[in-house]
Amino acid sequence: MKKNILGFGQVLWDLTVEVDYPFLQDVEIEKGGHKRVSFEVILDIIERLDGMPNTTIFKNSGGSAANIMSNLAKLGSDSSFCGKHGDDEDGWQYMQILKEDGVEPISVLDKEKATGQLFSLITPDKDRTFIVHWGASEILHPDSVSEKIIANAKVNHMEGYLIINSQDVLWKIFENAQKTTFDLAAHSVIEQTLPTLQKIMKKYPPYILFANEFEGKAFTGLEEPNDILNKMLQYSENAVLTLAEKGAHVKTSAGDEHFQKAIPTKVADTTGAGDGFIAGFLHEFLENKDIGKACQLGTQIASSTISEMGARSFRKSKL
Repeated sequence: MKKNILGFGQVLWDLTVEVDYPFLQDVEIEKGGHKRVSFEVILDIIERLDGMPNTTIFKNSGGSAANIMSNLAKLGSDSSFCGKHGDDEDGWQYMQILKEDGVEPISVLDKEKATGQLFSLITPDKDRTFIVHWGASEILHPDSVSEKIIANAKVNHMEGYLIINSQDVLWKIFENAQKTTFDLAAHSVIEQTLPTLQKIMKKYPPYILFANEFEGKAFTGLEEPNDILNKMLQYSENAVLTLAEKGAHVKTSAGDEHFQKAIPTKVADTTGAGDGFIAGFLHEFLENKDIGKACQLGTQIASSTISEMGARSFRKSKL
């Protein structure tokens, strides 16, 4: 069993459905966007889709950090996940699925709010548009996470969405962790919270900082991947930039560098591609410090994930 890693993130169910472009206009969201809504809006969208012929909603447990911990466990890493969910069937089923994947679940309960839901609307070009109700996962209070569980993990991994309403818990994790890895969230989130993000990482540089191309641009204000990575290294020991169908580029503070081409893949659903890459990278790099092998495994898992519907479609037997 490889290094134990504890993930912190939002508890969200992914509701994935294929839609046409006019549907996005009907629900008033820009293609490729990320829109927060009330639970009533989620229910309204479900009702609309139920009335459409030949339309199927696929429901799978999601959430970036939880996806990563699930994939890590499937690879053989000792992983656990801490997140806040409602005291409802969705919440307990979510944690049970993680347990079945081999992840140790650590529940933070909300007795008032329902478990979060995220619609992933897949247009004919296979692009994703998100409509999300965070529900119970909106705020993770620092008092709900003990210093002991943070300090006991060899690595603490955090997803960037926590920066929006759970800044205090991020500070607590960074302050008490042996080692941290951080995955930047959507570029719109970074733009809203950039000064705080940079302040935290200047004081407590993560061991690895992950970003996709759009997130990297938002975090650094730069355009070229090489420039983005160099600036990311001002805030971390190792910088990883994923570039979708172009591949991934990694630089380390020790001066090592690697570019990995993506694997040509027939795409069914790109949801979870980045999470798959991060899981593969962490599984290999935390054990062997080999950025080339880490990129190769991450790329394999990303390719496997996008070949099927669902953010956790990866199975080790597919490697």
